[in-house]
Amino acid sequence: MKIYKLNQIKLIAAITKEIENQQPGVPADGRMNTIIKAVNMICDEYSREMIPSSQEMGLAAWLASDDTGLSSCFMASVLSGQFTTKNNYPRDPADLGRCIRLIEAVPELAEKLPHMAQHGHQWTAVVQNWERWSQLYRAGDGKALYQEMRTAFEQGDSA
Repeated sequence: MKIYKLNQIKLIAAITKEIENQQPGVPADGRMNTIIKAVNMICDEYSREMIPSSQEMGLAAWLASDDTGLSSCFMASVLSGQFTTKNNYPRDPADLGRCIRLIEAVPELAEKLPHMAQHGHQWTAVVQNWERWSQLYRAGDGKALYQEMRTAFEQGDSA
């Protein structure tokens, strides 16, 4: 992954200009410190190497990677039993992709996948369609995958 050197001053100027566009005459008071903190965080994030997930890297390494999301972290918490986090399900192909890559990174969790069905109708749909949706994801057919996910989740919503 590429590292980017962002111009902190230009980012601060762009944000303050947009705030001025939205709220003409807004003062440059102590809240500027919040803008500076946010810009520093953005610059720091873009100046580091991204940490991808990889096959069989293990749970701790996966959690430290940049390939986690709300639904994949919830899935990791349930299947590993090592921590707890709020219930979130994959809402689109990108979310599901992170769940798929979790299983690739921590393959021993695969056999526990059916346990996810206990966490709501959306997770039941994920478990029931795991193989098909994984195939669609790997084939790069995001449009069909999204439609199937949406249909399955809506059917559960109306049940």
